[in-house]
Amino acid sequence: MNPRKLQIASVILLLLSLLTELSESQAWIVYNDPQVVFGLSLAFTLFSLSFNVKVIRTMGIAKNHRQQSQRLAFITAIYAFLVFGIELF
Repeated sequence: MNPRKLQIASVILLLLSLLTELSESQAWIVYNDPQVVFGLSLAFTLFSLSFNVKVIRTMGIAKNHRQQSQRLAFITAIYAFLVFGIELF
């Protein structure tokens, strides 16, 4: 798959995770089980991260695509730590 499409999909998934978390915290949507929200948001984040890792590990792609995916992976990792790491405490 095209690296640019994977990066766009990664950003969309990260935004979906953010919207899922916001919908719970702001009570836009009332969920019966908060574990469902945690699972959905975590799944979106992990898929986002995996798309970036796929681009980083692909051989023969342009250096700027690789660097952009490294930045996106770093941002995703920080987001995951802030949302999920702090939520567990």
